[in-house]
Amino acid sequence: MGKVNKLGQYKGIQVKVEKHIATDEEVNQQIEAMVSQNPTFVEKDGEVAHGDMTTIDFEGFKDGVAFEGGKAEGHQLEIGSGQFIPGFEEQMIGMKKGETKDLNLTFPEDYGMADLAGADVVFKVKLHKVENKQESELNDEFVASLNVPNMQTVEDLQNQMKVQLQSQHDQTYRTNVENAIFEKLIEDSEVEVNDEDIQRAMEQHIQHIRMDLAKQGMQLEQYLQMMGSTEEALRQQIEPSAKQQATFEAIIDEIANVENLTTTDEEIDQQIEMIAQQNQMTKEEVLERVSAADLKHDYNRVKASQLVIQSANINE
Repeated sequence: MGKVNKLGQYKGIQVKVEKHIATDEEVNQQIEAMVSQNPTFVEKDGEVAHGDMTTIDFEGFKDGVAFEGGKAEGHQLEIGSGQFIPGFEEQMIGMKKGETKDLNLTFPEDYGMADLAGADVVFKVKLHKVENKQESELNDEFVASLNVPNMQTVEDLQNQMKVQLQSQHDQTYRTNVENAIFEKLIEDSEVEVNDEDIQRAMEQHIQHIRMDLAKQGMQLEQYLQMMGSTEEALRQQIEPSAKQQATFEAIIDEIANVENLTTTDEEIDQQIEMIAQQNQMTKEEVLERVSAADLKHDYNRVKASQLVIQSANINE
């Protein structure tokens, strides 16, 4: 762990942080965006045109045989959205409600499934409904159509939006306050961190990125390829923040040491219980992944961080 040569003043740190109050203008901007993202659909007679919303059944055939994943019923498709392969939406223009049509199409050469890439196929499409997409009007009827609990009127929407925005501003404010306090603490301290400390912090950082991407069903390697980057470039990019993290951890450990902060077995037991509940695991499964000693160390760090934050003087 890094060596702290000088521990800066960690109690009563003075910082100045701006606090933002949600304005009516912000609320209205958010509501306008919401209205444009929720257009109204009005059923129409006549032919399918560009921009219409259609409801269709379809099934795809290659060499006369239905292929996997090429079938759906009651699917909503906006003509011109580019949701389907080139030609699909264009060939539907002019169709009428109740009509069935064969679309002769070719999958792109770079299509994700090898057996369909570049293949000539026929999609059998039945059209159930054609709707015109129109800009919604902001009124009580529109708000009720959003089906949000306890929100029936425009006034309800405005109030809820203001609360939501203020909550976001408050969260940002709390983060900015903590960052300002810890930046000041790091600035006033002198710490030596070695490569091992920095690498450890970097691995933690990359692990967090992997977990965030996994929630979106993506692997880090896929993401980097998509962004035209490499893991080496990513490591170079996050090295400064890993060094900052390693420096901060050394300072926080030193504060825990100076203040003689300790964590009891009961507190750790409560932590394990909480982690188990959040992740739907047993306490034994949690302890297979993290040791009680590591949890104690982390909890001491939390206590030291809280001590610094709670004693700080914040000027808004």
